[in-house]
Amino acid sequence: MKPMRIRYIHVLAALFLVIGMGIQAVMSYRYASNHVQGKLDLQMQLVQEKLYFELYDAYDARTQMESFMKHEMGDKDEWLQETQRILRRYPNFYTCLVVYPPYEKSSKDKWYGLASYRSGDSILTIQFGDAHHDYFQREWYQGAIESKEKGYWSQPYRDEDFDEPIFTYSDDLRDEKGRLQCVIGLDFSVKWLQELLEQFKPFEEAEFELYNMDGELITGSADGTSLNGDNRVMSSTTLDPLSIKMVMAVPRKFIWDGIWIGIVMPLVVFILGIVIVALLIRRMIRDEHENARLGTEKEVMAHELRIAHDIQMGILKGETLPAKGERDEVEVKATLLPMKEVGGDLYDFHREGDDLWFIIGDVSGKGVPAAMLMSAAVNIFRAAGKHIHSPKELMEEMNAVLSENNPSLTFVTAFIGRLHLSSGDLLYCNAGHCAPLIKAKGEKAAVKELDMEPNIPLGYDGKYQFIEQGCILGEGETLVLYTDGVTEARNAKREMLGKARWAAMVGNGGRLLEQVQAFIKHAEPTDDITLMTIRKVSAVQPLTLSVLNREENWPVLRLAIHEYGICIGIDKRTLKKLEVAAEEAVVNILHHSQATTIELALSHPSSAFCMQLSDDGIPFDPTGHIPQHDAVETRQVGGLGISLIRQIADEMRYERSDDKNHLTIIKNI
Repeated sequence: MKPMRIRYIHVLAALFLVIGMGIQAVMSYRYASNHVQGKLDLQMQLVQEKLYFELYDAYDARTQMESFMKHEMGDKDEWLQETQRILRRYPNFYTCLVVYPPYEKSSKDKWYGLASYRSGDSILTIQFGDAHHDYFQREWYQGAIESKEKGYWSQPYRDEDFDEPIFTYSDDLRDEKGRLQCVIGLDFSVKWLQELLEQFKPFEEAEFELYNMDGELITGSADGTSLNGDNRVMSSTTLDPLSIKMVMAVPRKFIWDGIWIGIVMPLVVFILGIVIVALLIRRMIRDEHENARLGTEKEVMAHELRIAHDIQMGILKGETLPAKGERDEVEVKATLLPMKEVGGDLYDFHREGDDLWFIIGDVSGKGVPAAMLMSAAVNIFRAAGKHIHSPKELMEEMNAVLSENNPSLTFVTAFIGRLHLSSGDLLYCNAGHCAPLIKAKGEKAAVKELDMEPNIPLGYDGKYQFIEQGCILGEGETLVLYTDGVTEARNAKREMLGKARWAAMVGNGGRLLEQVQAFIKHAEPTDDITLMTIRKVSAVQPLTLSVLNREENWPVLRLAIHEYGICIGIDKRTLKKLEVAAEEAVVNILHHSQATTIELALSHPSSAFCMQLSDDGIPFDPTGHIPQHDAVETRQVGGLGISLIRQIADEMRYERSDDKNHLTIIKNI
């Protein structure tokens, strides 16, 4: 009997070792791959924003010419004045032209085109079009008519009127019935575009290719070689609404610099895992001798399950926060009661600066398999959280790992949240888990269920895109998270606790776990029970952020505005407009204030969104010199941006205090 027990211990130990190796291998590979691609995608995003800022003039000019056609179109002279105005406003355009479709009644008047073009420091105008200069056969003309996108980018070509290659951005303008009225075109220098890409390169070895939406190459890398190759890491994006696809390639050796830390850390964890397994094997062998003395198979199994229980409970964090002597902006309490010796419920929480990260989850099934998947989920949450800063991204990372090699389709419901302790904004993502409750301030107070999107549980589809949500946790409010073992608990009469009775318990206050246990009394437990409560102790403060006055820091400010807007319930359309308004304000600071830092403060007074941008630059009031209804031609530098902000916001004001400029933008919601 004893040799069989020893073999059983060896098989169990080997199984734990193989599973541990597999989990650590998957985590290391995904961490490294995601870090590499994430590093490249971040640089790609910065390049995209800069190039988008330069090329958006083409789309803006197209929009203005379309508006001119619909509302103000007159004779040839008026169109020529419009093309001249476009060239004066946008110095990067070589030519601005308008051509009309064939006039069938007269072969003499078949071609009719108007254009303004640069000649030195002057802007000249011409009327053109004949059999020798048949623009109907040009790629830019046909592409504008045939393309389904808003705007068409031609391939580079040489025009007899210019000394260097150019490319054209064109579009067809139609009336309300869809009839073609004219085709507009804007010429750019290929050399100018290549210089922009060289200027924006995040690495010296980075190469770019730009394509139109028909897949045709606009311009490529400096040496003309293909970007494809196993020795390169690729990233691509589409510049909407510009109808341009950008591809960036970087040699792997430059992207992988510094990644060794991400490889070494999982390796250290894996080595520690081997040590733990070795200690476990040693303890299990020692316990085998003890089991022989105990004399029964049942006693041996119970003893081993107690060990598994201790290991599982040891994986979980402490049950309260803050620890003694720490700050008390928030109070966290968590408890897990497995139905058997081991279970599939999980929770975890930790602080990162002024943020509290937490997770609660429930693995399908019971016993040892559920406990193993629970341990893997907690470890992935902790490992992935080191390089991910969004509950949505963290949930998708966990889902991708847990969906691999999951033939039994074991799933995990989970709720991940990130609470900013000072401002109270709570960003969260739910994966099929029970909707948490929010209890108002006070011992006996109102209780409401948190709004939930119907995301799927983890483990089914590794490519699923989760939806992120948010809310504000006010002073004294408590977030109550739980697993379905609470609401599905039954008493001796087989009555289920249910959501209504559970919500009443939460509203009445007191020790929730004791109330649940009092309801169950002596009945056999039907599932694991896990509770977590998060109470915001301190008052809600504005969300503040300070960055250096540099263009590359704008995505950091925009992300903060976007996430805060989600938390206070701003709809997507309004939030996008507020981001545009903030960008215009930041551009004014970048170009005119001579500041070293920009400070952002976000708050939510009553039913409004308040955003204040402060800088330590020279006195500069962007609102004081620009009347709200000035014509475009008479506005000063920055006036278009301020006019746009006025259209988006309900209130905008400027003040100078403490040697700083303060621009406040308010939007009623």
